[in-house]
Amino acid sequence: MAYRVKAHDRRTRTLAKAVAYRALSISADTVVAYLFTRSSLATFAIVVFVNGYSTLLYYIHERIWAHIHWGRGK
Repeated sequence: MAYRVKAHDRRTRTLAKAVAYRALSISADTVVAYLFTRSSLATFAIVVFVNGYSTLLYYIHERIWAHIHWGRGK
């Protein structure tokens, strides 16, 4: 079976994936943070901080992997 070489993801696709993942992550983080803190203010602070830097790290991670050819079909 012939494999088609996958083109690199565009930056907008990577950004859309990061935003979608963050939306899911924010929901989960909010529930967990509130269960631990029982404080809306503390929950808000934790979720904003964690998801702010996590979004940036995810974007960078995806851009790096977009240039790694390991595991792709020929």
